[in-house]
Amino acid sequence: MVMRAGNSVRVKINYEASPLPDITWVKDGEPLNSWINIINTEGMSQLVIPSSKRIDSGKYTIKAKNSVGQASFDVEVRVTDEPKPPGPIELEQIVHGKVIVSWEPSPDQEVDDWLYYVVAQHDSNTRVWKTVADRLFATSYTALNITSGREYHFRVFAKNDIGLSEPSESPTWGMSSLKMSTATTGAPTAVAVEKPPSILVPLKVHTHPNGYQCYMTCAVSGSPTPHVTWYLNDANLHSNHNYYMTNAYGVCSMYILRVSPEQTGEYKVVAVNSFGKAECSTRLTVQD
Repeated sequence: MVMRAGNSVRVKINYEASPLPDITWVKDGEPLNSWINIINTEGMSQLVIPSSKRIDSGKYTIKAKNSVGQASFDVEVRVTDEPKPPGPIELEQIVHGKVIVSWEPSPDQEVDDWLYYVVAQHDSNTRVWKTVADRLFATSYTALNITSGREYHFRVFAKNDIGLSEPSESPTWGMSSLKMSTATTGAPTAVAVEKPPSILVPLKVHTHPNGYQCYMTCAVSGSPTPHVTWYLNDANLHSNHNYYMTNAYGVCSMYILRVSPEQTGEYKVVAVNSFGKAECSTRLTVQD
């Protein structure tokens, strides 16, 4: 269940039991916050959050217990809002025809696991905005086919399930912006930049109920392009078919269709190239 912050949340659970059970609710295994109301009637229990906040996100569990036995049911609630825009954009060219577009993350990135970025571009020739990158979890993008003699502009949006932020606008990129070295002939020369791996966006901590899906992602950089390996408790996951891993332009992702308790532990990403190594880690907790 996904709700916009500020809206009310109502979770209605119907039940059958004889004799009538005692009903309790918890959030992530802890007592409910004081602003959350519970309304119990015969055969139904209702959880009400009058004005939801981001901190109300979590797993809510209803437990029914009588002299015969007990039962429980989980409901995932995620409270979010339209994200705040990303920070200032910087443009840099290190190879002819390519411009690196980088930006400060949206302030909401730390509290919204589902936030990603969209990049739009237009040039002085077409003057039409077009989306050139979507679902970016990193805070940089390499624009290709940048032509001398044109001016370019970029916009970066933050996006989540609720919607799109206002854009962050780049400075103008054009003839006067080029930062190229020149040979004795005066012709532009590509500049090769070699650097060790670094972690641009680290992994985040995950807690999921048994049987739920899990999606982990981080972003790495380096030149030459680093080789990336995933580990669980220091065991290489490369040949484990329970995990689906991708690496697209430095965005390293891992997907687990249905988590199980044995997948609880420390997950680590290690990026290696000829100049060094970088790594980041997190923890996945699977709740029974």
